[in-house]
Amino acid sequence: MKLAVLGAAGRTGRLVTDLALAAGHTVTAVVRDPARLPAFTHGTPHAVRADVHDPGSLLDPLTGQDAVIATLGTTGRAATTVFSDAARQLADAAAGGGARRILVMSSAGLETAHLPFAQRMVSRLVVDRLYREIHHDLACMEDLLTASTTAWTVLRVPLLKDGPASPTPRTAVDRPLPRAGTATRATVATWLVHHLDAPDTVHHRITLADA
Repeated sequence: MKLAVLGAAGRTGRLVTDLALAAGHTVTAVVRDPARLPAFTHGTPHAVRADVHDPGSLLDPLTGQDAVIATLGTTGRAATTVFSDAARQLADAAAGGGARRILVMSSAGLETAHLPFAQRMVSRLVVDRLYREIHHDLACMEDLLTASTTAWTVLRVPLLKDGPASPTPRTAVDRPLPRAGTATRATVATWLVHHLDAPDTVHHRITLADA
């Protein structure tokens, strides 16, 4: 499969890129600065410079691709449009001949109503205040993708940490996942690469956590 990884220089994106190379996919690493790409264990991706804030910059890198995985992130907690700008470009590129299969990483923190009362209060008073702007843009990204004609999948993840992939991760489809405390970046990367061509995940929000 011809796969583009958006955010390939990030901590999760690097793992996605290496796993995809190991699986035999032809990988294009789409990054703002190709110099930030590490040496990968299982091959070398084709590196392309692009910026999601630059309208139209993803059209050429995504033309002819079978799928794209977006593992974007942001530093700090200030207001951002990185996720919504990416979603607009992904949808536009798909309409213009780019990859129509799109998998994006989002946050399990967008839904908190299912939490026990004490956790819900902590989330509202602490987490929501700290990450409100980021969550707002992630929600906008999800809305833009769901309104598009692409074969999208949103993977909602909890607090990310380093470590090996869980052999038995837990998932929930279109609903919150109870006790979704943490997930390793390797767990997330493994799930994304293994579900590139999984039709049962198309047009669904999947929440993932380690066992």
